[in-house]
Amino acid sequence: MAWLTTPRLVAAALAAWLTVAAIGVALGPPLGHDEAAFAIVARGDPPPGAWLYRSDGTVVLARLGLALGGADWQLRLPDAVLGAAIVLAAFAVGRAAFSARTGGWAALVVAGAHPMALRSAQLLGDLPAAAALLGGIAVLVGELERASGPRWQLIAAAPLFAAAFYLRYASAPVIAIALIGAGVVWWRAVAVRPLPALATLGLLAALLVPHLVRSAIATGSPLGILAISAGVPRRAYVGDGLILYLMSNPLQLYGALVAPAMLVGVVGLIQTRRRAPWYLAAVALGQLVVLGLHNHGQSRYVFVATALLAVIGVDTASRIGRSGVALAAVSAAWLGTAVAQVVVCRGTASSRAPVVRVADAVHADAAGRRCAAVAAAVPQLAWYSGCQVYLWRLLDAPMPADRARYAVTLPHGAIDLAPVLAVHHLRAAPVASDRSGAQVWRLE
Repeated sequence: MAWLTTPRLVAAALAAWLTVAAIGVALGPPLGHDEAAFAIVARGDPPPGAWLYRSDGTVVLARLGLALGGADWQLRLPDAVLGAAIVLAAFAVGRAAFSARTGGWAALVVAGAHPMALRSAQLLGDLPAAAALLGGIAVLVGELERASGPRWQLIAAAPLFAAAFYLRYASAPVIAIALIGAGVVWWRAVAVRPLPALATLGLLAALLVPHLVRSAIATGSPLGILAISAGVPRRAYVGDGLILYLMSNPLQLYGALVAPAMLVGVVGLIQTRRRAPWYLAAVALGQLVVLGLHNHGQSRYVFVATALLAVIGVDTASRIGRSGVALAAVSAAWLGTAVAQVVVCRGTASSRAPVVRVADAVHADAAGRRCAAVAAAVPQLAWYSGCQVYLWRLLDAPMPADRARYAVTLPHGAIDLAPVLAVHHLRAAPVASDRSGAQVWRLE
């Protein structure tokens, strides 16, 4: 299939990704928990002393969305645009480690990975951060694989890694693994021309200084925010996430096409002695193990590992030489993802609708007054109502008396109103309710 040139493969992958992202922007449901939290921080009224672990880079993207108008689709638009870089990053890694052809097919495979593509229009830093991290890895591999040693172009990895960090603080251990692994695998190349490597590390350190200063001011320690971030999300036990990554249905967790590619890639490593594939695998497995041991698992936490193993698998599979079969597979994966995006957006919109309805009821009843509410769903209710919202189980002090006060119960977030009223000496007057079981009370 001579017409399947590498530029056409990459262009097709980018078009496929952006199509799914556009569907997500157009049909996107109300903001989820983490999305609403980033929007609230961007708006400038997070809970006092809370949410320091919300990555600054993603907050900046939320501020761009607010500048565009602040509607749900506008808040998600910057992420949707930047998230498409994951396709280009997969291409860059494939080209650096193997060939441009491998990179083109890897971009197509990633574009059809539903765990990634279904998040292409969410106000989260996972995809942009993964794209930046993969870009940095591509620069490392491309320069350190040179027989004459790395050129000064190596320093381009520093701003890419810094961007990945600011977009998602959990990128920090993966950046460390990537840098240390590169130094171990290509130590001779670094020894031949050490100055570009030292300059890269120095520039990266300089780019991280603003975060260290902010952390020292906010927590008393340059690493304080990272320490807080490391405990969010909480694990049920050591290795909670690792069990998920290794034992869950791989087709569901990584993608119907990506999961087989990952397996083929791991098996294919046995037959290669080249350093680049082993380096990519080491970084991928390092992310799975480190994050899996310290946090509970979600597919979005390991997008870098997923993409790296998929690239290795694509190169291994490309030796079979059946372009027609491969094209049919990636087309089917993309079509399934596009259909799933519609279904998921509509289903999620239905499940989140009660939050928006009760928030509108609170906002209308407050009639412009400052308000406070107690509920089980804090960020979403706070974003849509404009109130200061307290988690009802942790409400150990009276809500501000100078605000209109409310209690809210939701279908998937019920509260026990009696102890709240008893402890704070209040009475409840019903304001609104609907068939879903959502209800609002004014507390007086």
